[in-house]
Parts: sequence; structure tokens; C-alpha cells
Amino acid sequence: MSAIAGGAESPSETPIGGGNDMTEAIMDAVRPAVTKLDEQVKDTRKSQLNLMTQMEELSQFLKKISDEQPMPYDLEKYVRKMDDSRKRINETTVRLQNIHERMGQLQRNIARESFKKRQYIKENAQS
Repeated sequence: MSAIAGGAESPSETPIGGGNDMTEAIMDAVRPAVTKLDEQVKDTRKSQLNLMTQMEELSQFLKKISDEQPMPYDLEKYVRKMDDSRKRINETTVRLQNIHERMGQLQRNIARESFKKRQYIKENAQS
């Protein structure tokens, strides 16, 4: 991400025409939102994994109780509901992971384009 971050440019590297300035301004405006979103995605994924683990434990416990003793209540219905919830959580986790990967790819593409623009401007300034 060092290509995105930019740094202090020497006078000979100062872009001509403001193209690089615009790229950097856009990146500076977007970077905090992307960073915050990235952290939220990571936190959500951790939370979902924790929830899935707890739901699995509870599901196994309910199945065990159901198998050991006849109950006046049908616990199987609740186990099925938990299994359905676990599947939905897993699907959401996969979607979040895909979004996170696309976001990372977008950051890399922006950094690559910014670097190319800097190189182009630097080459034209030297000519």
C-alpha cells in the first residue's frame, strides 16, 4: 500500500497538470472509509465465526438431549431452525469475504494506476 500512501515529493517529482494531485486527493478522501470498512468486515467475520461455533455447540447439545430422553417438546424443530440460521450466517460470511477480496483488488488497482500516472508524469517532465 506504499504506492497508495504517497509521500513527500521532491521538486523534480512534482506532477505537472495536477493529474497525480487529483488521484492522491481521491485516495486521501476514500482511504479512511476503506480502512474503516475493512476493519468492520474483519470484525463481522470474527463475530460470525464465534456465533457459528456457539450455535454448533448448542445444536449438538439439543440433539444429545433429544436422543437421550423423550421430551414433551419437539427440540428437532429448534435444531432445524438453528441449522438454517447457521447456513445463512455461513452464506453471509462468504459474501463478506468476496466483498473484502474485491475491495482489496480495488485498492491494488488504484495504487497501480496511481503509480503508472506518476511514472508517466515523471517521464514527461524529464522530456
